[in-house]
Amino acid sequence: MKILDVAEFYSERGGGVRAYLTQLSREGTRRGHAVLVVAPGPRDELSEGGPGRLLRLRGPSLPYDPTYHLLWNVRAVARAVAREQPDVLEASSPYVAAWVATRTRGVAVRSLVLHSDFIDTYARPVLRRALGDRGAERALSPAWAYLRGLCSRVDLTVVSGAWLADKLRARGIPRVECVPFGIHREALGPHRRDPALRRELLGPLAGDPGARLLVVAGRLAVEKRVSAVLQALEGLRRERPCAVLVLGDGPERARLEGRFPWARFEGFVTDRARYGALLASGDALVHGCPHETFGFVVGEALASGVPVVVPDQGGAAEFATPGCAEKYAPDAPLVACAVATRRLLDRPPGEASRAALEASAGIPSSDDHFDKLFAMYGRYLEARRAA
Repeated sequence: MKILDVAEFYSERGGGVRAYLTQLSREGTRRGHAVLVVAPGPRDELSEGGPGRLLRLRGPSLPYDPTYHLLWNVRAVARAVAREQPDVLEASSPYVAAWVATRTRGVAVRSLVLHSDFIDTYARPVLRRALGDRGAERALSPAWAYLRGLCSRVDLTVVSGAWLADKLRARGIPRVECVPFGIHREALGPHRRDPALRRELLGPLAGDPGARLLVVAGRLAVEKRVSAVLQALEGLRRERPCAVLVLGDGPERARLEGRFPWARFEGFVTDRARYGALLASGDALVHGCPHETFGFVVGEALASGVPVVVPDQGGAAEFATPGCAEKYAPDAPLVACAVATRRLLDRPPGEASRAALEASAGIPSSDDHFDKLFAMYGRYLEARRAA
């Protein structure tokens, strides 16, 4: 099977979409499929050294985050599709990538992969502040109509969480397929907990037996609400000894480091062994984004035996069971996150850790995801050929 993915948000520093597409290339190649990812970048460049191929098309940097580039050379994308003649054409965004995918001929199966809940993540919060709930819902009608029209022109729309599949179907989106993403467990587990590393991360609190290490992880961008989480933990730190480790990078990093100098910022950790040790050495993961399509870092924390504090919405909440998690309403005052974190830290740590591992057993692996994805594409392809 030949698969061509047109990506639109592919950062130079890394991130969820880029990590997923790297896995798509590796796992597809391992299973005997030919994978090409087409993405914007700082220059025109074809990389063929690793598993799969990556075609970068030069585009201007985006203002908010210059590590992302604009996908604007639609003719070059169309030429790549015509040259490759893929069996499956994926669009990894509902914007330019989807526009190109729905207007390119000679493709057997077209798939829209939604890596974000883009309407409620970006548009709804702004409109709610300006218009209130009812006004925002009315103002969003054209956006939902656009998405319905777009999805009607592809063969299937792929999402990674049941909560998002249910939302899209309720909005009249046709042919929604839920294929949960998965996590890599090889470098994860409570056995990765490193006492020496933990003492280093606790810093001046290392000698306090009651001190706790809290982990915040993800892309440091406004929609991830890292600033809100750190504000909540700032108040909690006045009540009890807590050190905070922030894993991730993004356009908000410099501002966050200046605003919260007491937190330790590690950036993106590409060494999986170190990443697993950092997660497992924490006492809790505190998460802020209520619109995750699939809570990768939440799943990885649970697989490390680390309980979580999460919003009660979105993919982060989908597999956070009561025994290993505390939830809070993201629209509530910031103190709600601090209160939920306090409740979690007051639990017996051994019980919460065991519950986290039990909850993680139900989270798919990366292999599970790609086995299901490629098998599904195969069924669609066979049905199209039969028709």
